[in-house]
Amino acid sequence: MNIPVVTQRNKPSLCDTSMHSLPEHPPTKRNKHPKQHPKRNKYQVGHQFTRAAATYDQAAQIQHQALDGLIHRLRQQQPQALRGHWLDIGCGTGKAFTPLQNQGVSQITGIDLSAGMLHQSAQRQTGNIQLIQADADALPIASQSIDGLISSLMLQWSQNTTATLAEWARVLKPGGCAAIATLLPGTHAELQQAWESLDGFIHVNHFDTHQELQQAAHNAGLTILHQEQHALTETHPSLPALLKQLKAIGATNVNPGRRPGLTTRSTLQQLDRHYPRNQQQQLPLTYQVVWIVAIKPIQPNQSAPL
Repeated sequence: MNIPVVTQRNKPSLCDTSMHSLPEHPPTKRNKHPKQHPKRNKYQVGHQFTRAAATYDQAAQIQHQALDGLIHRLRQQQPQALRGHWLDIGCGTGKAFTPLQNQGVSQITGIDLSAGMLHQSAQRQTGNIQLIQADADALPIASQSIDGLISSLMLQWSQNTTATLAEWARVLKPGGCAAIATLLPGTHAELQQAWESLDGFIHVNHFDTHQELQQAAHNAGLTILHQEQHALTETHPSLPALLKQLKAIGATNVNPGRRPGLTTRSTLQQLDRHYPRNQQQQLPLTYQVVWIVAIKPIQPNQSAPL
């Protein structure tokens, strides 16, 4: 079955070569205690995932674990919510579609900024699914029209978590469910530690703290029912293998303030010497994952989704 991919109008296509000419912030040294974190170009982030779309599923073992854990907790905490029309925000290659359908969701709309990821979804997914290329901060969805939404390892790319969650809450019906997996500080700590031994540039993304996420959800009008944090760690035999895996999942460094120019062989050798090893002399890479199940409260004179 061919699933239509709808490109939202008035948004630059991520397959357009003009994406390469988008302006970037000049590299700057990192402030140890910045008041504001420099903003990434979100369309550049989308473009990096388009380039990684074909290799993503094979390399994204931690990402699949995070999604499986999110669906497990959603099924435990809100099984009655798994029906009707759901959004998958940052749907990637569509890994969540079949589990959602198997649990009783009858209609899915997949949202992603990456045209390449949507192409992968369309090639192998079937059922009542629509795919839309759109910005998660400006969903082309009517207010209070969605029974539930799921988003796995996308929210950490937001530049304003409260505003992003408020937009997601806008489209939920009263009583609608939001299941979210995102990353906390300490993610890629080993890589950050190694780079900090070499320079002061930004090499690892900023992540909201658990408390900041709780406050953002509250400010957005969501009530958290369940939250749970775990460290998921993968290991690599060498630094080149680790960096190749990060490139294969689209997790390359596009932060303003990153080290300018290409990374030299000498720099990589120094990075390798500073990178921590485990007892088996492998290179660990940790993801601090938090799973959140929340609802949009029903206000007086409102009714729950039918």
